[in-house]
Amino acid sequence: EEEDAAERYQPALLSRPKVANHILHESFTADTRDHEDHTFCGVMFDIQCKGGDEGGVPLEFLQVTSVSVRGDLGPVTVWTTSDGYKKKEHDVGSWECLHEQTHPASRQEYRKLELDPPIKLVPGERRGVYVHSKLPGDDAIVYDNQRSQVTHEDQVFRVLPGLAHLSNRPFGRHGMWGFPWRERREFVGQISYGVGYTLWNPSADVHSRFPLHFRQAVLALLLCARRQESPLYWLQDEVVFYVLNMCKHDWFKPEEPKVSTKRGKGKGRGTGPNYFNQGGYSGYSARGLIQSPMSYVDSDDEEDDEDEEDEAGIARIEDSDEEFCAHSSEDGEP
Repeated sequence: EEEDAAERYQPALLSRPKVANHILHESFTADTRDHEDHTFCGVMFDIQCKGGDEGGVPLEFLQVTSVSVRGDLGPVTVWTTSDGYKKKEHDVGSWECLHEQTHPASRQEYRKLELDPPIKLVPGERRGVYVHSKLPGDDAIVYDNQRSQVTHEDQVFRVLPGLAHLSNRPFGRHGMWGFPWRERREFVGQISYGVGYTLWNPSADVHSRFPLHFRQAVLALLLCARRQESPLYWLQDEVVFYVLNMCKHDWFKPEEPKVSTKRGKGKGRGTGPNYFNQGGYSGYSARGLIQSPMSYVDSDDEEDDEDEEDEAGIARIEDSDEEFCAHSSEDGEP
C-alpha cells in the first residue's frame, strides 16, 4: 500500500507529460483562395496532417473542428472517410456524417459548419471530406477550378484539390447533365483546426523530432548544468528536464538578424541566436524560468583550466542527437 501511495503522489518533476494536456494548444483557420468560379451541390476533397519528414513540427495530432462555406446552402451535410476520398464517390458506407443541418443562404460571408465529432488526424494521415447540400438547383455551394497541386498548406496542415458534385442527392450517381462528378475542382472556404503538440522528453525518438535550434539549446542547457559557475549546476537533472518539457518547439528559435538602414556606418554584424531570452509568450512554457542570457563559453584562459570538467560533462551528455539519450532507461525516461 505504501508503494502504491508513493506512485499515486509522484512529483510532477518525475511524471513529465508527453502531450500538451490542453487538447488544442493553438487554433488556426485554413483560409483557401476564393475566385468564385462555380456553384453547385457539393465538393469532395482530401485533407492531410503533415509528418515530420514533410517539414511538419513535433505534433501528436491535429483536430478539425469546423468547415465554413458560402452559397445558398440549405440542407447541408458534412462527411469524412479514412485514407482519402478516391474510389469512394458512391460508397456511402465508407463515410461518416459529422454535420447535418439546414442553413439560410449566405452568399457573401462564410457559414460555419460545426463537426461532431471533430476530425482527428495524426502526422502523415489523410482523410476525405465531402460537403454537400440537398438544395435543388445549382447555387448551393461555391467552389473553384483547380489552380495548383495543393489548395492550401501551412506548417502542419494541407488541403488538396478534389471533385465537384452536381447532384442534390448525397453520393448521387446522376447529375443535372448526366455524370455527376467534375474533376480538378477546389474547396472554397475555411477549415478551423487545433493542434496537440508533442512535449520534449529525454528520449531519443522524441528529441530527434524537434528542430535543430531546440536540440542545440537542450545540449547547451545540460552542459551549463555541469559547470559549477552556472546557476543550473544547483538544479537536479529532473528540474532541467521539466523546464525543457514546458518549452514549445519554437521557444529557442533564433531571432531574425536586424538589418540597419543607416548609411555611413559600415556593415553591421547582426544579432546572433539568443537561446535564453526569447520574446513573446508560449502557452505551455514556464517563461519566467529562462530569462537572463547565460554564457556557457568562457574566455580562452578559463577554458584551459576547465578542460577536464567539460570532458566529464560531455561524456555524460552525448553530443550527437542519436546518442543523446543513451543514458535513459528502456522506457525512455532517465
